[in-house]
Amino acid sequence: MNKNIIISVILGVSILSACSKQAEQTIKNSSDSSSSKIESISSSSIVSQNEAVNQQQSSVFGDYSAEQIEYARVTEELMNYYKITEQPVAINVVKNGENHPVFPFAGSVTVPQATITLSFSTDNTMAGTVIVTYSSNHNGSINFYRDPNHYQDERYIKDSDWVKQESQKLLDSTQTLEISITYDSQAAQIISKIQVQ
Repeated sequence: MNKNIIISVILGVSILSACSKQAEQTIKNSSDSSSSKIESISSSSIVSQNEAVNQQQSSVFGDYSAEQIEYARVTEELMNYYKITEQPVAINVVKNGENHPVFPFAGSVTVPQATITLSFSTDNTMAGTVIVTYSSNHNGSINFYRDPNHYQDERYIKDSDWVKQESQKLLDSTQTLEISITYDSQAAQIISKIQVQ
């Protein structure tokens, strides 16, 4: 009799153990499946969001080139940086090659990489114009310095040592600025004003 009870208990424990393992496996498989579905949903959401952003950008800017879009975005970001609220009436772009001078005078230090000089004016006056020289970091940011609006000091012409010192100071004042898509709707309104020289 005791032998039958022991065998029954052993069989019962074995059956319970097998059922428990099967239940654990079912739960694990279900969890893996849910996790895969969640990853799939998350991944497709990110793709959809990126596609939506790209479609929005292309619809905002129409057929303008990537360069023109860059200049418009940089202009709007700089306007925000300098707290300029009026829209520009003119935007001019000059492409500078490698090793171009900071100042257009003898003695000026040079900038080793190619840059863009971007000027925009809210009223076509010297006082209402901002001139910036920048280079892209190819990560959504630029390095830039603000150029003088005019060169009235006679030392620009007469003193090349002074020009070297002042141009180095300006180059050393270079700052980094993130260029966002926050102002794309405003950038789309000014993009037609860009003139590349």
